[in-house]
Amino acid sequence: MFYRFEFEAEFYPTLERVPFHVRMKLDLTGIRVSLNTWRAFTLEERWALCHLPADTDEEKDVFAAFLAALAQARAGVEAVRSPALDPDEWAAAAVPEVVAVRSETEGVGVTPAEWSRWAGHERYALHKTALSKDPELFHQALRELRQRLCS
Repeated sequence: MFYRFEFEAEFYPTLERVPFHVRMKLDLTGIRVSLNTWRAFTLEERWALCHLPADTDEEKDVFAAFLAALAQARAGVEAVRSPALDPDEWAAAAVPEVVAVRSETEGVGVTPAEWSRWAGHERYALHKTALSKDPELFHQALRELRQRLCS
């Protein structure tokens, strides 16, 4: 399944940017590709990466192998391997400090009740945008997730 966020919807028609759900898969598999490498992939290949699962160890291995093969075939580069991120950074029951601090600038900090109701991919997006140098991206993600809680 491919999880889409409204705050990045303008990129979906062409997938010129790496969607947050794919970024999560990259972090979970410990594989890195540059934006130029991503853009070297065909639109169909980008969509395939969006929809490939990366939940089990086997799925992560397949995702990483496919991405590495694409990077070599389309851009002529090796995909960079790095340690996979621990999903506890965003999946833990407690609100991560970086999210708590950044959300305070929004005026109302993320509560443990909110955090516990968001799915893993939503928590990931909020965590990653909290680490971003672009505060507006975090605020857009937070507003969207809060609206989803109210719907």
